[in-house]
Amino acid sequence: MNYGVIDVGSNTVRLCVYDVSADGKKFKTIMNRKTMAGLASYVRDGKISEEGIAVAAESIGKCLKRASYLKPVRVDVFATAVLRNISNSAQAIAAIESEAHCSIVLLSEEDEAHLGFVGASSRDAMENGVLIDIGGGSSEVTLIVNSNDVMRASLPVGSLSSYKSHVSDILPTEEEFSSIRRAVRDLLDADAHGMSEHRVRRLFGVGGSIRALAGVNALMLDGASERDMAHEDADRLVCDLFERRRAFLDAVLHVSPERVHTIACGLSILVELFDDFDASTLHVCANGVREGYLIDRMLKTCTNARKGLPTHVGRANGTA
Repeated sequence: MNYGVIDVGSNTVRLCVYDVSADGKKFKTIMNRKTMAGLASYVRDGKISEEGIAVAAESIGKCLKRASYLKPVRVDVFATAVLRNISNSAQAIAAIESEAHCSIVLLSEEDEAHLGFVGASSRDAMENGVLIDIGGGSSEVTLIVNSNDVMRASLPVGSLSSYKSHVSDILPTEEEFSSIRRAVRDLLDADAHGMSEHRVRRLFGVGGSIRALAGVNALMLDGASERDMAHEDADRLVCDLFERRRAFLDAVLHVSPERVHTIACGLSILVELFDDFDASTLHVCANGVREGYLIDRMLKTCTNARKGLPTHVGRANGTA
């Protein structure tokens, strides 16, 4: 059976279709397509514009059409910071739903962090550490103790929002880079959960920014892995950004050209998190929030329904 998940983010709208085993315990990705919608660029004074709403609806509609070719039994659409952190969130979602002929689940900060953990832990063993997801509009930080996510913080700073707020050109200056780091540090220090008080040896990463940074590191450092980075690797990338700027830019254009204006901002967030948690390594996880949504909100819901148990009240069934 095929299931579809559409992730409406600050920079991209991504469709993933999964082939799920009959017992619902195994799945594999059979389609992974993204549209560079750039929805965050349509946010002005805390509101998304009518043009942005139209772009979101059109992008979701294209994803639904693509998904329909694989005849999924269910397609869900969820949104994160780009529609969560705006003052006209409810109105915008209602308009997008009407134009795209679907329902949208708006994930809370807690939801997004937890589903990232569910997805990441479905493929990678995570006993103790901090899981990070540097998105376009926010960064989710989750403390893991004894294989459980015990504390979460959502920082309203991401690679795209940082670019918009701090950077005047394609790549940041050293002062602009430092200003993003200070913003992350201040947000962590202000977190009511006390996240910044913890120290861990290992970071775990999910999401496109983390994968792109690991890819750039592997390209620029002979023998480096695309799945693992050391603290010193991140520090070296910072040096490359300012001392070997053309080589850094060429590597980004090779690995992830659509992130050419945001990847350095993601790097500034990453190195600050490395320093704040005093971590020595980062492992890039294979799965993330979309897989977590599939497992927790779709497959678990279907299993509970078959057993006659309560199902999740916030689910959405997209119409393909």
